Amino acid sequence: MMKLLLSAYACEPHRGSEPGNGWNWAVSTARMGYEVWCLTTVEGKEKIEQEVEKLGLTNLHMVFVAVPKWVDDVYKYQPGVYLHYMVWQQNAYKAAKELDKQVNFDLVHHVTLGSLQMSTALWRLNKPLIFGPTGGGQEAPRAFKSYFYRWWKMELFRTGVSKLLQAFNPNVKKAMRHASLVLTTNEDTYNMARANGALNAKMFLDTSLPEEFYPEVYPVRPPAQELKILWVGRLFARKGLPLVMEALGRVRPDVKFKLTILGEGPMNEFVPQWIKQCNLEEKVEWKGQVPWQEVKQAYTESDLFMFCSLRDSSAAQFLEAMAYGLPIITLDLHGGKNLVPDNAGIKVPVTTPEQTVKALATAVEQLYDNPALREEMGRQGYTFSKTQTWTLKTQHIAGFYSKFSQPAAMEIVHP
Repeated sequence: MMKLLLSAYACEPHRGSEPGNGWNWAVSTARMGYEVWCLTTVEGKEKIEQEVEKLGLTNLHMVFVAVPKWVDDVYKYQPGVYLHYMVWQQNAYKAAKELDKQVNFDLVHHVTLGSLQMSTALWRLNKPLIFGPTGGGQEAPRAFKSYFYRWWKMELFRTGVSKLLQAFNPNVKKAMRHASLVLTTNEDTYNMARANGALNAKMFLDTSLPEEFYPEVYPVRPPAQELKILWVGRLFARKGLPLVMEALGRVRPDVKFKLTILGEGPMNEFVPQWIKQCNLEEKVEWKGQVPWQEVKQAYTESDLFMFCSLRDSSAAQFLEAMAYGLPIITLDLHGGKNLVPDNAGIKVPVTTPEQTVKALATAVEQLYDNPALREEMGRQGYTFSKTQTWTLKTQHIAGFYSKFSQPAAMEIVHP
């Protein structure tokens, strides 16, 4: 049985984003029959242990790696996030080194954080390493900085830190050069991986869904006079909600639509202002944070998913919407560019704000005028989403494990 070491800094059951990815990689690889040791933080330890016991996965060994209290204390400040991860990485390497003396791992797989420039110290184990799927190469377009409001400074800070990490974090180039395989979620990160010395980089989407996520019956949507548009996400500046609302404010007056917004975040205070500025009174319903079952209900009852993030590695909402047969309107940028198939939605070029807003409005009008096109795109997206389940994703990764694991490498060297 292959002995696999997973590095999952972010890992927690029943969560989305990075913690959900870390947890799903751990559980899915264990269910494939590998003997899995998963390095993660102490955050969520109780929930993780309860879930592992509940699932009865005796071949999944969770290894909780702590950092000094003062490092935990500075985590709440933006620069502290980077420090916390770097210190954890060093401690994780020390723990892995001791474990390897007992276990002799066949393969190391780094899954979270999915940030190329944050990297991993586990290349130092001198074992076959698969890095990713990872993002990190995407940058927000400067022409759209007005949509970030006061958070544009944070974007500039992130860009600066990214460059500093690539220049001075020794793990970046060492991990890229040592890795048997680097999996990237978008073209921007693929180019960054190659620039930092990755010898074998491949595109590989990190967004997946469990089989139980899909609706029992495909949602059939009879054409109605009002187009129901859905936006789901955290109200972060980079998620582009004001861009969506500005575009909807430019839609032809005869187009009847209703935008439902699910989510809340740091930009809550601006939502009423955007509604008024874009003349969307009576056309927007903002529900804030809602239970997961209500999110699924919204996917079922809507006609169109519109999400125009200005910086995103690979937003899970796209796949969720496609799993419910919704056509997509998004930007031809970063994760959306690579995750959404061309026949499952409309991807608008990112040029100038004026041109992009106009093109987004035109896309809404086109799908309003053509219910048959909405239906066709929805079914194409649904078909694609079925190829992105966690079961299929881990079966795919199993082929990489077999190819690059220590026993396989030894067989190649000593035929």
